[in-house]
Amino acid sequence: MKTKNVLIGITGGIAAYKSCHLIRYFKKSGYDVKVIITKNGLQFITETTLRTLSGNAVYSDTFSTGNEWSTEHISITDWADVFIIAPATANIIGKYANGIADDALSTSLLAYNKQVIIAPAMNDKMYNNPAVQRNISSLQGQGVFFIEPGYGDLACGYKAAGRMAEPEEIFRESLYFLNRTEKLEGRKILISAARTAEFIDPVRYISNCSSGKTGFRLAEASSFRGAETVLVSGPTDEKCNNFIKRIDVVSSEDMYREIIRESKDSDCIIMSAAVADYTVKKSDRKIKKSGDELKLDLIKTKDILKELGLNKKKGQILVGFALETEKGIANAKKKLAEKNLDMIILNETSKDNPAFGTDSNRITIITKNSIEELPLTDKTVIADIILEKITALFNTPKKK
Repeated sequence: MKTKNVLIGITGGIAAYKSCHLIRYFKKSGYDVKVIITKNGLQFITETTLRTLSGNAVYSDTFSTGNEWSTEHISITDWADVFIIAPATANIIGKYANGIADDALSTSLLAYNKQVIIAPAMNDKMYNNPAVQRNISSLQGQGVFFIEPGYGDLACGYKAAGRMAEPEEIFRESLYFLNRTEKLEGRKILISAARTAEFIDPVRYISNCSSGKTGFRLAEASSFRGAETVLVSGPTDEKCNNFIKRIDVVSSEDMYREIIRESKDSDCIIMSAAVADYTVKKSDRKIKKSGDELKLDLIKTKDILKELGLNKKKGQILVGFALETEKGIANAKKKLAEKNLDMIILNETSKDNPAFGTDSNRITIITKNSIEELPLTDKTVIADIILEKITALFNTPKKK
């Protein structure tokens, strides 16, 4: 696969130091990065730092004798697959919106005809100024994607909305534009993720160790392929891009309600969430400690996957997950048949393969006709493999 190229523009704001972290995110993920920085940006960060982090020459002066070409503002934009301005001041936003090209960055922006992503960073009064908002609206109308600034401490001493989005968020949103295709355009993919929590009383609950990493990577892979992606997630620290419709739930009953509602017009349902098998009758008050034992009456929860497979399935592709500690293949195949699934992903957790909370896993993909064991693999790659197999199922004519 061809390495994707990322062009990062840095302007004169205190948040310029955060761009170093953004460069590292892309480099660690295998992207090639080049940097354009304004004269004012160099007041906050040096070319040496940027050159060291990116592994490429830094472009800061349209007429520098160090440029590879005299028309580098054209060649560098031909090279880039996406152009990110972070931080973006009111000045560069205004120049871009009004077609002004008077330095290396603004000239390159006007020469660029692919996806531009802008992460504003400025005082909240500047950000909310009607002129700045008018410029932002104008650029949004041209297809420029803005990542809204966050709320927090500003360099001016105010506490307000205006600080640049965190590098991790900018990276996450940019991946959508770098990886998007139309493989699943027109399809709706519904995915469940993370765990559920069944409350015993107002302060205690029964749950499990699922982090939600696999489910969130699946949702990202689905969105990259152009599908309308709905993610129903239990409690987790994981985050997803803004092109995914995220619905947060807590209990198994919450999960059941949202999945059944969203499943009606879904083309594929992937149930990766670790939904509790049992719940309890919740006490309205905190249960006080008394005696040596506390006995709970456990109540079986609704089997969402089974209901989808046996009662709700109308031509959808249905994918389940099976977490096993023994007899993994046999138990997963049984679940595949009993719940009328098209595919099941087997997790066999052990000391050698702690499936929960890690960025990699060792899984087995099982269908009615095949069993494929994967070695220890990054969960992002696992998600891509699963979505490719789902895409192939959509493209395979159904037998009459």
